[in-house]
Amino acid sequence: MNFFHSIKFRFTIWYLLVLAILLAALSAGVYFYLSRSLYGNLDNSLELRSAQLQSLPEILESINQGEFEQELGEIVILYFYSGGQLVEVSPRGTSISVPSEAISQAIAGASSFATIQTAQGEGLRLLAVPMIISIPGPPPGIQPAALIIARSTKQIDQALAGLVRTLGTAGPLALAFAAVGGIFLARRALEPVDKISQTAQEIEENDLTRRINVNTKDELGRLAATLNEMIGRLERAFQRQKQFTSDASHELRAPLAVIEAESTLALQKERPSGDYRQSLETISQESRQMSSLIDQLLTLARADAGKEQWNFAEVDLGKLIINLSADVEVLCQEKGLSFHLGRTENLVVKADEARLRQLFMNVLSNAVRYTPNAGTVSISLRREGQMAVVAVTDTGIGIPAEEIPFIFERFYRVDKARSRTEGGAGLGLAISRHIAEAHGGRIDVESQVGVGSTFSVWLPLQSR
Repeated sequence: MNFFHSIKFRFTIWYLLVLAILLAALSAGVYFYLSRSLYGNLDNSLELRSAQLQSLPEILESINQGEFEQELGEIVILYFYSGGQLVEVSPRGTSISVPSEAISQAIAGASSFATIQTAQGEGLRLLAVPMIISIPGPPPGIQPAALIIARSTKQIDQALAGLVRTLGTAGPLALAFAAVGGIFLARRALEPVDKISQTAQEIEENDLTRRINVNTKDELGRLAATLNEMIGRLERAFQRQKQFTSDASHELRAPLAVIEAESTLALQKERPSGDYRQSLETISQESRQMSSLIDQLLTLARADAGKEQWNFAEVDLGKLIINLSADVEVLCQEKGLSFHLGRTENLVVKADEARLRQLFMNVLSNAVRYTPNAGTVSISLRREGQMAVVAVTDTGIGIPAEEIPFIFERFYRVDKARSRTEGGAGLGLAISRHIAEAHGGRIDVESQVGVGSTFSVWLPLQSR
């Protein structure tokens, strides 16, 4: 994959963009803070100096001689009106452009700061303050004046320029180092993603045993664990599909083989009518068995696809059990079994009556099939809290404890040989469990080998 189209590249770009914004904001903050601090110190020194100069008695003579410029590196100028004209008293050879507004405000009694440029391009910070001076000569007098004190900002400008150069050099270098570190960290952080992608590409439909090996406890570790669980579910689903296809093929192959053998034998040569009749009966029996198996397969296929049609309505379980008992009693009589209808209650559930009938008939048919002659099959209905419980008990051969967890799986048979001869395909209990769960209930079993089994169907009662 192209690096410029990868998450690592986008992650690094966003990281550098955020860092650049932070560095720019930090640099601007440092610059403005330092500038304000330096100029603030300069302004404080100008205010302190102005207070000193205002107390000097011979300030006019000191300004004319340029003492302040020579001793302190500052420029001091005095402005006042004489004869209606603005008079400037400044050191010889000194000429700066002082804003007229600052002069006027100072003579009027207000102080102000200003920053100007000299003819040589040097920056000056000046303070204009008001003061009262004595003017000699005829006639002497007292006159308001504007005292201008200016100092060079060269050192401040050099310090700020040096700071800009430092920040301008350090910022890109920091971004360059951050880019290298960001790419390295992004690769390290997203390395599990590459492993996940590589392992996922190696997993194929015919080999779902591979798992993603990411031993971290962060989000990527949880992602790998989730993907492993998904792959495990897919593996189990494919295995069930393969097993389902294999078992269905096997179950359909047996009756088809019998039909083919009987029809081939009947067509080989002329036979008595009784032989033909026997062959047709065998073919008819196998066809019915195959048709029943196909119906069961279609039921499970519709259940897997979620395309079943349900007709839910209020169903009186007591009446349904009593109606079923008549049919089951006939089956028991044919096999020499005793049938017992236990206690029933008038319990109402919201259900599909036809599907419930199919569920109970599957369970009762199994009870009849696996109960030896002279045994007993019974059914009862009771209430347990907000659940109706239909219990089917037999005195049959029982189910080994290690087989109980698997009896509701499709095509699973405890005694495969016996089930096949008696027509069982191993789908009845799987369908029964599906019907019970579709009604919000469940089905469970208690069994003991040689004693019998009890299948209990739990269904939620209709609230009134």
